[in-house]
Amino acid sequence: MTETAFLRPLRLPSGTAGTLWLGPMPGRLRPFDDDLADLHAQKITRIVSLTPLAEIEEKAPGYAAALAGEIDIPVARFPITDFGVPTDEAGLFAIAGDTARALAAGGRVFVHCAAGIGRTGTFAICILRALGLDTAEATALVASCGSGPETEAQKALVTRFALPAETNS
Repeated sequence: MTETAFLRPLRLPSGTAGTLWLGPMPGRLRPFDDDLADLHAQKITRIVSLTPLAEIEEKAPGYAAALAGEIDIPVARFPITDFGVPTDEAGLFAIAGDTARALAAGGRVFVHCAAGIGRTGTFAICILRALGLDTAEATALVASCGSGPETEAQKALVTRFALPAETNS
């Protein structure tokens, strides 16, 4: 069995000061402390968790315990059910925009769901769209990183993401 890297770097548009990694939830596939050490080694400044708490508790109890206590990296939580899309699309698009601004300012962000594929890839495409890429280019970059929408609903969601300039026209 081939071991998959925990942190997969996603190439960002040129001129973006920060860095973005995608991957599975910390502590799901390896000991939580190993994943936390990797996050620290990359100087991650923000984690975006797209996983509901009950799913984290089931699949990564060490991470759930850290979230309940105190983890020393800020975690933005926006739970989406596995293979699903959020009921609050505007909220997802807003956090994608916030994440894009953090990356533009030099932030070092790690995004995860359970496996780091569908929900993570869908959200990553929205981040890249907020950074100015078109949907096709954003989708190709995310796919090259091993992630992307897994369901028709997730694919439809990324096509509905509008850049701020598009919403003002």
